[in-house]
Amino acid sequence: MKLCSSLLLLLGLFIAGFSYGDDAMTPVVSVVNVKTSNPAAYRQYLKDNPGIFEALGAESGGTCTTVSGHRYPGQAFAFSFYNDASSAFKAATKFSQTPRNAELEAISSVVSAEFYAVLKPFTLPSGFERRYQIVVNDASAYIAAATKLEKAMQDNGHKVEVGIFQPMGNGHQKANLLDVRIFAVEPEVAGMMVNDFLQRKAWALEPYGEMLATIESLELDTFEDCVQVYTAN
Repeated sequence: MKLCSSLLLLLGLFIAGFSYGDDAMTPVVSVVNVKTSNPAAYRQYLKDNPGIFEALGAESGGTCTTVSGHRYPGQAFAFSFYNDASSAFKAATKFSQTPRNAELEAISSVVSAEFYAVLKPFTLPSGFERRYQIVVNDASAYIAAATKLEKAMQDNGHKVEVGIFQPMGNGHQKANLLDVRIFAVEPEVAGMMVNDFLQRKAWALEPYGEMLATIESLELDTFEDCVQVYTAN
């Protein structure tokens, strides 16, 4: 019964996350997690070989290196954005059946792959990012509070955006798990934002409190250095 309830909760969140409108398509991100012995070389390889993303039909793509909060040494990943789930699933299937080339194999090994549906969009490019994975009791309320906090941060001089994602097909996970990223682009921007939160600035207290009221647990907290290396346009 507990398993059935959890699955129903997850299904409800999944459906809620995709309810943008009858004709709207929800963007999906395909992620390939890797372990690399040389993060700089891995990033450069993807920069020098945009055909990898083009061959998969990605709208855009890039890579992130975990700076803090590693789950394993040499943690990094490549990401590809698609306009819809069908395109993302098709590309991931093609990738899984494509032999790895020797040059890439020499500096990295694939750890896992997963998908993320974009529940709250963003416009800032990839850069220095704070990433959370949280379990919530009300996804819609969390997204509303995060959007409110995002505006408060921007109104108070912080050039940041909040992106919220629904994990899909990433192995064992808890129901009602959300993946949240604060896009700050530059480390200094992230640092100034964190400093204001540590000082409990008055403008942040209300929306931050509304967010906390929906959070059941924190499952992951990392800082990541990301860069977009490909765009189809």
